[in-house]
Amino acid sequence: MQVTGNGKFERVTGTHIGGGTMFGLAKLLTGCKSYDEFLQLSQKGDNFVLDLVVKDICGELACQKQGLSTSTLASSFGKVITSMKKLADYKPEDLASALLSAFTYNIAQISFLVASLLGLRRVFFGGSYIRGHKSTMDNISYALNFWSESQMQASFLQHEGYLGALGALMSYGDPRDENLNLEESQEENSHEAAGPTDVTSADEHNDSNIFPYLLVNIGSGVSMIEVIGKGKFERIIGSHLGGGTILGLARLLTGCSSYEEFLDLSRRGDNLAVDLTVGDIYGERGYPKIGLPASTTAASFGKVNSGKLSEYKAEDLAAALLNSFTYNIGQIAYFVANLSGLKRIFFRGAYVCGHEKTMDKISRSLKYW
Repeated sequence: MQVTGNGKFERVTGTHIGGGTMFGLAKLLTGCKSYDEFLQLSQKGDNFVLDLVVKDICGELACQKQGLSTSTLASSFGKVITSMKKLADYKPEDLASALLSAFTYNIAQISFLVASLLGLRRVFFGGSYIRGHKSTMDNISYALNFWSESQMQASFLQHEGYLGALGALMSYGDPRDENLNLEESQEENSHEAAGPTDVTSADEHNDSNIFPYLLVNIGSGVSMIEVIGKGKFERIIGSHLGGGTILGLARLLTGCSSYEEFLDLSRRGDNLAVDLTVGDIYGERGYPKIGLPASTTAASFGKVNSGKLSEYKAEDLAAALLNSFTYNIGQIAYFVANLSGLKRIFFRGAYVCGHEKTMDKISRSLKYW
């Protein structure tokens, strides 16, 4: 939400990857029963048992040449791909630590991009999944400082876990509160309703017209490069939630051995068996005042209420994984392109090329955002 004054605010965007995603996956991977238990586990773990860092991919010399720190997180759960270990072979503490860093860093990155687009320098964080937890606040603070190159600082609201309840109480009975009147949305948009679209005109294939563009390379992690001409390009930013994260988590949750097997599973699954939608929260009308139909994904893995992995179908878990991370990549690419003033986005990489399902999901996501 962008807040411009006392009582003056507007919801500008959101993400389906939040505390519900982190805790839902934590239940499945570690068997923890509460968020506090998950956080306690994460404090005793080492995320680098499962996570790939930049040095693991390019080596120290290449890191120095590109100006990247060797310890920078490159791909959350990326080491799982080349490991012969199964879920039971990993310590719950290490799994919890990897989950916490993966999703808090992602939330901080999206916050940085949105604040940058709006020209804002102050970012306040609240919500029931922060609730005074030092480890969560430390992770968000570190990541926001990293992404903004120390230009932004994370601040945290007191009693932030009760923000919604306090707001409802303060506005109760106030006839001026527009939030009490839900208006019908003029456009019914949803992740599932939005389809891929071909926006490439014939003359865009001409070399002189194609530049500049954003090149999004989806490997174990995600790298985003601004291309302004032939041989003229610069890496802008990256994301640690890429193909390695998708396949790493897929191996732990479904036991699949290849990306093709994972995609085949996802085709037969129903993500709504584990994903929380806007309709699950607000009812069949959704939240039309801010343009969120009932079918919009509110929290990936937000419906998970059991720590027993055997109670969920591998196909449904695969479908939810594909949705959550491809939509996230699409959202970040959209923000980066907007921030850089770019209208064309090209996607490539081992986790995209030739995989119709992946391309379709990214297209849907980009069209939605």
